[in-house]
Amino acid sequence: MDEDELSRMTWEELETYWRDHDVRRVLPELRARGGLVVDAVPWRQYCHAYGRADDVPDLLHALSASDPAVVSRSLSDLWNKVRHQGNSSASAALTVPFLIHVAANPTTHRRADLLLLAAEAGHRNHFGRDLRQDLLHVVYPPEEKGFVEAGLPVEWTLEAARAAITADVPLLIPLLDDADVAVRSNAAYALATALTAPPVVSRALRARLAVEDDEPVRISVVLALAQLAVERSAAAGAVAWAEQLWTGEDNPIDLRFAGALGWLCATAAPPPQSLLDLLTTATTAAMEQWMQQVPWPGDIAREGSLAAWLAAFLNNAPAEEPENPFAFL
Repeated sequence: MDEDELSRMTWEELETYWRDHDVRRVLPELRARGGLVVDAVPWRQYCHAYGRADDVPDLLHALSASDPAVVSRSLSDLWNKVRHQGNSSASAALTVPFLIHVAANPTTHRRADLLLLAAEAGHRNHFGRDLRQDLLHVVYPPEEKGFVEAGLPVEWTLEAARAAITADVPLLIPLLDDADVAVRSNAAYALATALTAPPVVSRALRARLAVEDDEPVRISVVLALAQLAVERSAAAGAVAWAEQLWTGEDNPIDLRFAGALGWLCATAAPPPQSLLDLLTTATTAAMEQWMQQVPWPGDIAREGSLAAWLAAFLNNAPAEEPENPFAFL
């Protein structure tokens, strides 16, 4: 349905249309009936960036192919259609449980990327900006709320996707112990995206952090825990915990760096000089490589370097002097 058709509807007709197309209802109703399978979803009722979503089932089925090339092509096509240019269509939310179920199979190809798409389906579009005030926020602020295709509120899509992640928390938690480090990182990212995540999620993340030895995964787990605290309006606790991480001189540098980022995202307070000094010292080639494997930043390479990314992040604006990114402070 296009904008002209919507504009000609009466208020009563619009209410009926929205109720019938409320994507938040689809997956819970299918689960309740025991019919949560790809072909039972009313895909044609929803759209993606290129039209009706009735081609999505074939793309989802292809993700289980034994040929990695088939999986890669299908995933690329699916991503382009349902999460086009960083915007989640209503159909993106409907793919979430199927992406998670396929990714939970250890024989599947591109498992980490499937988890990433499932998580991104529940994230607002940051438009390439990884800024301090919104890096750990997945929903749009009230002044930025809008609509997806066919006049459906974008917040319905994000809520539906996040609720689908919550429903599959039992599948995601074991992936924190997966042999693939990228799967572990993206499982943390997905768990942090859950709508009203149950306490078991934080416990599982803390348990993973206690034994994790891969730096990008540790950074991801710290950011996941900080995000969950911010989501629960427990930012004060997140600030105190993150401060313990970044000020702990005996902590590994990746944990201190992650703690500094978590602290900056959980409070609007000006960063102390000691935190800025830590970021400067920690911004090494190794840290840049680690951060490029963490799912929260959009594209560090696009900024030119981790130092330039940090400048934009701290200043909430693109870095003007990448060669001296902290000069403005």
